[in-house]
Amino acid sequence: MKRLAIAPSALPGIADKPIAGAVRSGERVFLSGASALKPDGSIAGMGDAAAQTHAALDQLEAALKAAGGSLASLTKLTTCIVDRGYRAEVYAVIAQRLPEVRAVSTGLVVAGLPLPELIVQIDAEAAIPATPPRYTRPYTFESWHGQGFPWQGAMVLATDEEFFLRGQTGAGLDHTGVKAKGRGVADAAAQADLAMANLKILLEEAGASPEDICKITVYISDRAYRAGVYPMIGKHLAGVRPVSTGIVTTGFARQDILFEIDVTVVRKQGGKPHQRLRTYHSSAARYGKEQQPLDCEFCMAVVSGDRITLRGQTGMGLDEVLYGAGDAKVQARTAMDNVATLLSEAGATLADVAKATVYVTDRAFLTDVNAVVRERLGDNACAFTTVIVKGLASPELLMEVDIVAIKAGSR
Repeated sequence: MKRLAIAPSALPGIADKPIAGAVRSGERVFLSGASALKPDGSIAGMGDAAAQTHAALDQLEAALKAAGGSLASLTKLTTCIVDRGYRAEVYAVIAQRLPEVRAVSTGLVVAGLPLPELIVQIDAEAAIPATPPRYTRPYTFESWHGQGFPWQGAMVLATDEEFFLRGQTGAGLDHTGVKAKGRGVADAAAQADLAMANLKILLEEAGASPEDICKITVYISDRAYRAGVYPMIGKHLAGVRPVSTGIVTTGFARQDILFEIDVTVVRKQGGKPHQRLRTYHSSAARYGKEQQPLDCEFCMAVVSGDRITLRGQTGMGLDEVLYGAGDAKVQARTAMDNVATLLSEAGATLADVAKATVYVTDRAFLTDVNAVVRERLGDNACAFTTVIVKGLASPELLMEVDIVAIKAGSR
């Protein structure tokens, strides 16, 4: 595992401490969230969505060059904007800068980015495989769903080691739009049901299966939709037991989308199934102060070869007790205690972390939470991303951290 393009960060809470623009392990490149924030704390393209998008892509290009790749190495783009009104400008620049790239994509409207002046952040994934990537259901549009900008991509991009999937919503695979257009819990359930059915179809067409899924990240626009969405996930992924992170986000690419799911899909190593540690049923787990009868099977850590992917960790201790009610800093300490324990059980340490993604529910929490996470990582200058979101699984949860690690023996 090589840490590349390391520079001081201007992120709140970790100013002047180094993070890696890119961390490469084998073909896979883990990237820090890219924005118009410069290492000195200034903002490129103040108030200009197009200029900030160019600045973010410049960051990604520099990090990928250090890792031995280029923008053509991008496999997935998770593009976070603070207002849907910026979407046409942002995506037009991405299309211009990536004319031959068919990365899969997820588009989110978020509550905030590391500084209030930031308009866009691209949390990208990349790979530099020995053989060219394979695409499932590639597409090209002169105007993406009538939104005024050209777009090309694919539903699945497969490399030698991994499958990257476009975020799945309640829209048909024929690009005809969302099927359930209401805003009730039943509509969210219907969208999730279709998205999960589409996911299975795409995996089969790409030569993968649900058993290859390591992680799901579930985005909804209202916490009330959890009651409709998660039973559908449980129905379609029965027996898989992925790790999970659940985010309440402000919005999606279109107003009628209530649900979107991202998946991490890694090929089995040597034909052996992934190892799933601390399996549990969601109905027996606590989210904040209460249990939620969601009927899903999950686990706390997935080991796929040398990679370890953890469930998003919060102020809920591994003993199912909420620590730090009302105190994001204490919750962050608990989350990182959990991370250290889970990594140890999987045969790794905090020094093996390749990427950390921090979510907070209020900008006021960002500095303290970032500082705790970065402090616990010590000298490990991993890739690092921070996002301010509308909410998490319960109102009591103020922060969450996603962790991916590469066991030391693979370096």
